[in-house]
Amino acid sequence: MVFDVNVEEYTLKCEVTYMEEVAPAPWTTTSDWDAHGYRELEFSVVSGLVFDEDGNPSEAGRNACAAIAEKFAEEIEEELWRQIEAAREDAA
Repeated sequence: MVFDVNVEEYTLKCEVTYMEEVAPAPWTTTSDWDAHGYRELEFSVVSGLVFDEDGNPSEAGRNACAAIAEKFAEEIEEELWRQIEAAREDAA
């Protein structure tokens, strides 16, 4: 799945490469993760645009995309989950 993510002055095209959601199982006592549930997401930034102060876009190279992904990983992941959940609601 590929999503567009806006973070600060960047517009990124992100591909979700791995996603797992485990529902809570309160009766499980082997681990907190199993009892409370968890979700994991891995992504890669396929391409990106950088906007200057005048709003003019320029292409972000491969190294720039990797640096942006590392710097804003939490914000990107949060936005990806938001878009995934919105797509599920639209499908239902």
